[in-house]
Amino acid sequence: MDFFADSPNTFRPTWNQRSSASRWNQRSSVSRGVRLIAIMSLMVFAFTVAEVGAPFSAASAEPGPHEQTSWVTPVPAMEIVEAFDPPTEAWLKGHRGIDVLTISGEPLRAPAAGTIRFRGSVAGTSTVSIETDSGYVVSFQPAESELKKGEKFAAGANIGTVAEGGHCDESCLHIGVWKSEGEKKYLDPAGFFGQEQSILLPLSRKPAKDHAGDSTTSGAGAWGGHGNGRIPAAAMCSLTSAPGQMLRCDAQAAFDRMSHAYEARFSTPISITDAYRDYDTQVILKKRKGRMAATPGTSNHGWALAVDLGGGINSFGSAEHQWMRANAPKFGWIHPGWARQSGSLPEPWHWEFRT
Repeated sequence: MDFFADSPNTFRPTWNQRSSASRWNQRSSVSRGVRLIAIMSLMVFAFTVAEVGAPFSAASAEPGPHEQTSWVTPVPAMEIVEAFDPPTEAWLKGHRGIDVLTISGEPLRAPAAGTIRFRGSVAGTSTVSIETDSGYVVSFQPAESELKKGEKFAAGANIGTVAEGGHCDESCLHIGVWKSEGEKKYLDPAGFFGQEQSILLPLSRKPAKDHAGDSTTSGAGAWGGHGNGRIPAAAMCSLTSAPGQMLRCDAQAAFDRMSHAYEARFSTPISITDAYRDYDTQVILKKRKGRMAATPGTSNHGWALAVDLGGGINSFGSAEHQWMRANAPKFGWIHPGWARQSGSLPEPWHWEFRT
C-alpha cells in the first residue's frame, strides 16, 4: 500500500518512534562521517609516507641483519635528531623512519649499491627513493636527484642533494627503510648504519688500566705533502667492508685485517659510519654542527687516517668496544687519549691509525 501526505493512510509516527528514528539517523550520519574521515585519513597517510601505491603494515623496530650494518651513511657524521618510533597499527600516528641533521644543498650519498626507484614530489615534499641490490627500499625526504629512474650507482656514490622543506624545525633529512618485496613494513634505519645510541659511562666505571700495547698518542697527521681534506682519490683506497669510505692505503689494509678478526669474534664486520672527509665536507659539517665541528682544514678525518665506528663500538663498556681496546693496537689502530672516557672530549666511536 502506498502512503501519500495528508491521506487517511499516511503513516504518522508517534513521539517515541520519531525520537527513535531521529536518533538512528543521527547515529547513521555520525557513523558515515567517522568512516569517511577514517578513509580520508588513510588516503592522506598513504600519499605522504614515502612512495605512492605500495601496500604497508605496522612498522617494525627489528634491527636490520648484521650484514646490513655496513651501509654508508647518506651524509657524513650522521646525527639522528628524531629516532624511529613505529605505531602498533598501520593507520596510527608514529615516526616510521629517522630524522638526521643536515643543511640544505649538502650532497646525498648512496648507502649501498642499487638503482633509482623514484624521484619527484610526494605531498608537496621533494622525495628520492632507491632500491638496493640487497633488496631494500630507502626513501629520503626532502631530497632531489638528477639521476633517472632505473639508473645504477655504487655504494657511497653521490645520488643527489638534500632539498629545502620537510617537517623539521631545523633542516633535516627523513630516512625510511623497508624490504622491496612483500608487504611494506617499515624498519629502523639506524641499525643499517650501525647508529645505535652511544653510551658514555661515568668515570667511576672506566677501565682500571689500559690494555697492553695501547697508546694515547694521536695517529692522524700530515703525510705525502697533501693538505688536510685535499688528498687525491688516487692516493687512497676504499675499505672492503664499507665501499665508498676511503683511507690511506696502509691504513685501509690494516683496518680490513682488523675487521676480519672482529668478524670472527662477533659474526659481523666492523661498522664504519665515517672515514676520510674532504675539505668541502668539513665545510658542510662546520655549518651544520657549529663549534662542535673542527675548523675546515684541521679535521683528524682530513688526513684519511681516522674512522668513526658503530655497531656497539660506539658505546663505552660494551663487549665490542672492549675488544677494540684490547686488539686494535695489534693492527696499528688506537683510541686517542682525548677520545677516551676520561679524556677531554669522550668519543668511543673515534679511532685513528698510527704507523
